[in-house]
Amino acid sequence: MVKYIQKLSNTLKAEIIVVWLMVVATIVLGELDIIPNGMVLPHSSEEFWLDTIAITLTIVGVPLAIKLFTLNTTKGLRRMNNEEALKSYHIWSAVRLGILCVAAVFSIVAYYLTMSLTGAFCALIAVCVTVYCWPSGDKISSYLEGVNKE
Repeated sequence: MVKYIQKLSNTLKAEIIVVWLMVVATIVLGELDIIPNGMVLPHSSEEFWLDTIAITLTIVGVPLAIKLFTLNTTKGLRRMNNEEALKSYHIWSAVRLGILCVAAVFSIVAYYLTMSLTGAFCALIAVCVTVYCWPSGDKISSYLEGVNKE
């Protein structure tokens, strides 16, 4: 079982690194002006909507990602064996990471389009939360102990 836990941990770490690389790639695209810098006029309705969407994605997405993961990895553990539990853990980790990735990448794109710091701050929040999601063998082992206790 330790081998499977280590494999899952390495897979989850690789997925987080891929998300970080996507964020860095989006920043590089913005810096190279492939994402048009300042295309949206300051104080326009487009800037308002882009900033509002970035804020909403961050404010709703971050707690939602964490809560969905917690609910779906603690609920219904009685009916899972260790293999199913590891699959469920991986799926919900990927969902959590996907929500955070969408929030971060959209916020970076909004930042470059508007050159408003709102998008940059929202992206920073989403990326910092991915650090909280960094997996460890201990987290996965304690999760499996919960499965075995039920």
